[in-house]
Amino acid sequence: MNTPFRDAARLWKNCAFVLSDLARARAGETALFIADAGSAANARALAECARALGLRALIVDIDPYGGAGRYLDLPVLPPLKAAILHADLSFMLTDQMLTDYGMFLGNSDDCDQALLGKSRRYTLEARGLAEWDFDPQAVLQDRARAERLLGLLRRSRRLHVTTARGADFTCEVGGRPAGMYAVMAILPFYAEVAIVPDRGTVSGLLVVDGASQCAYRQRGFPIRPAIPGHQELYKEPLRIRLEEGVVAGAEGDPAQVRRLNAWIEASVPPANLADEVGIVTATSIENDRFGWQLDGTHQTHCLHVALGNNTRRGEVIHAPEHVDFDLHDPVIELDGQILYKDRVFNDALIFAEPGPGAP
Repeated sequence: MNTPFRDAARLWKNCAFVLSDLARARAGETALFIADAGSAANARALAECARALGLRALIVDIDPYGGAGRYLDLPVLPPLKAAILHADLSFMLTDQMLTDYGMFLGNSDDCDQALLGKSRRYTLEARGLAEWDFDPQAVLQDRARAERLLGLLRRSRRLHVTTARGADFTCEVGGRPAGMYAVMAILPFYAEVAIVPDRGTVSGLLVVDGASQCAYRQRGFPIRPAIPGHQELYKEPLRIRLEEGVVAGAEGDPAQVRRLNAWIEASVPPANLADEVGIVTATSIENDRFGWQLDGTHQTHCLHVALGNNTRRGEVIHAPEHVDFDLHDPVIELDGQILYKDRVFNDALIFAEPGPGAP
């Protein structure tokens, strides 16, 4: 939605935080803002702030090329692709469930690099930009936690996850730096460590009491929806059993089970593998209020497990078909030590890990 400029000081502070503290923008760099009618006012505010910080700012309006709900049919547009690849920083302000960098770059590797933040291409959850009233240090702490946790996981062996509703599964970790990532480019409130498990190394029971995201490639109707007008989280949890990384069966609401089985079977090859285990390190409630509104996934105090069939496991995060399933309030153990419990991270354990770049 368009940002009302009723609190100019807060709006300016939030824009500067995104650009300076999160994207680490520097004077003289070029910043590209990809927008549509719903995010045009936010783009203008960010571009004005960028110029005040000494950046060269450009807004690209993609509405003429699709319009809401039709972006999925867009061809790769060479001028837009060139602008994204040549800008020092780029920000996708359009709704992230309708557009992503892969649509404009035509390359899953480029899309994954944007998701990880290594290329300084960001998805910006800019709705409510003038309303955000948050603790900047908490957001920075959440991001630092993801980076430290990544290092800790790489030298660990086994993740064990349980929940009060009966989830109980294990995932082998560590020793595979290409198979784990700190997801840092969904701004401003989100951060996560994504584990791309080796085949056969996730076993046990998922009890999905949260939402599932829209189907990854075709943006289809969610298997367990929490979208406006189709809220099904009141129904019994979806129980998915994994044996050596493969879906061995599912129980729960009949409609949700049918959707799950139909989605798995329609994918080629079948999307029946544990494709990701995602540990959300974000703790700011603004993540839930202003982000992920189309499908209600990736919430704070959740861990998600994705199903898919990633033929390039370890190289890219997402399979061509990839759906995350949220599990609320997990207890997460790492090699027998509590990593997360009662909605609190064991930061004493996590921050004992040397930071990025440490000897």
